[in-house]
Amino acid sequence: MGKKVSQSALLDKKLRHHLLYRGAQIAFNLASKIPRNIGLFIFGQIGALIFLFPNREKRRTLSHLRFIYGDRWSEKQIRVTAREVYIGLGKNLFDAIYLSRLSPEKFNRIVHHDSLDEFRKAYELNKGVIVITAHVGCFEMLLHFFALHGFRSFAVGRKMFDQRLEDLIRKTRSGDNIEYMDRSEGTIKLVKLLKQGKAFGVLIDQDTKVESVFATFLGHQALTPSGPLKLSMKLGIPAFVATTARQKDNTHYVFISEQIALSETGDFESDLRENVQKANDLICRTIEKYPSQWVWMHRRWKTQPTC
Repeated sequence: MGKKVSQSALLDKKLRHHLLYRGAQIAFNLASKIPRNIGLFIFGQIGALIFLFPNREKRRTLSHLRFIYGDRWSEKQIRVTAREVYIGLGKNLFDAIYLSRLSPEKFNRIVHHDSLDEFRKAYELNKGVIVITAHVGCFEMLLHFFALHGFRSFAVGRKMFDQRLEDLIRKTRSGDNIEYMDRSEGTIKLVKLLKQGKAFGVLIDQDTKVESVFATFLGHQALTPSGPLKLSMKLGIPAFVATTARQKDNTHYVFISEQIALSETGDFESDLRENVQKANDLICRTIEKYPSQWVWMHRRWKTQPTC
């Protein structure tokens, strides 16, 4: 009996993976063949449609918005923002695919940005640059943004559960000046790429099973990945925070911080927490300005300090 249940579960899992792949395949094909204004409308409406149905991610989105804004916002504003989160996710899925195929000229008509002067000076030191970012706006296009501006860039990610889906995802993360490595390849390769003078894009706004410290995030303690700042401190690699947000006219704006001034008091662990906090503060500045553009369904505050 147990064997039958196991086989049934396996078939169900394979079916889910197949349906997810087919859905992704349709999205990729559609995004490459229709005008941008139509694509944004269609994908945004798909996001709005998904929001209509009860699901775990929707419940978490509403719960987390109440957790942060419940004492300042009405329930109506919370629900409107939650719906906008889903619409934005749909639009950003389209743009992540669409923007990855554009020439630099067409890309720059849609994506505007802060000055790159300080970032370029740090990059030209040829020590590598750490670009800390978050799941805000169309964050997937940041890899292309830096690459199209002449910065050899790379990112690290986990291998997908389905090779066909992995191949599709990598299509949006490939191009000139771009390298994408699997997390299983380890820190040695990561450091090697940095020593080659490349820019390393890394997300730190989720509670995951990586080396982390507690830091304040939107006013509450949250377990935050600390590896990128530790690398910056130990190897003297310049670190910046870059976030992006969709504007009302459906262009995107990339916010690029000054180089993070690392705390160096001699107490490494205390300095590390302080430096992670500096990065969190810059990320949260964008989220607070564009609250509907962050992934509120993530369990950002699930782990809390024990004392």
